Amino acid sequence: MKIDIHTHTKKCKSGDASTREIAPIDFCETIQSTDVGIIAITNHNVFDLDQFTEIVDIIGDDAQVWPGVELDVQEDGVRGHLIVIVSPKMAKGFSRVLDDITKDSTPDSFKTTIEQILEKFEDFNPLYVTHYKQKTPNIPDKALEKLMTRTANPRRVIKEVTNSISAGIYISHGHASIYGSDVHDWSTYEEKSHDLPDLRLPIENFDQVWGNGVFLLHPLNIA
Repeated sequence: MKIDIHTHTKKCKSGDASTREIAPIDFCETIQSTDVGIIAITNHNVFDLDQFTEIVDIIGDDAQVWPGVELDVQEDGVRGHLIVIVSPKMAKGFSRVLDDITKDSTPDSFKTTIEQILEKFEDFNPLYVTHYKQKTPNIPDKALEKLMTRTANPRRVIKEVTNSISAGIYISHGHASIYGSDVHDWSTYEEKSHDLPDLRLPIENFDQVWGNGVFLLHPLNIA
């Protein structure tokens, strides 16, 4: 089973490619044509609950779809991207919180802080996936350290890099690292999905990311 923790289904920001837009039925048919068994929808500063629900209903048991968002974070004048992914069971609450913190902004203008992210999302027991080093715009080390030290479970903080080679290098140096498609053009997704990470151990649902005391998204469990 392959996993993709970083996808886009909507053109949210002015710099987003229009080829990121995909209808729910087309999204599901595309995923069903691949070996991807877990996929997170992580649009820029937006979570579309109606679209997410429609996708989940269409895809059924063919794949797990996890709700998420890619947030613009600004710390000490430096901007980076951080993905927050939660259990599908919490999609409605997640949507309410995100709608609340973005209500006075647009996807282009919105920015948040590590402190606000922890305040608003920590109770969801999420996965935090940070752009790291060459994956730009990356989260500065100081901000990443703040996230790691203040979250209740630092093992749920994963550093996203650009490809399997980079992930392998960082993993060999003790970093929890992964990479996603960050899809720009859905017409190329099926081909590019072959390079996505494989899970060595099965994850039946988001709530079983911890299985028998083992963190199933630990680098040693991802090929």
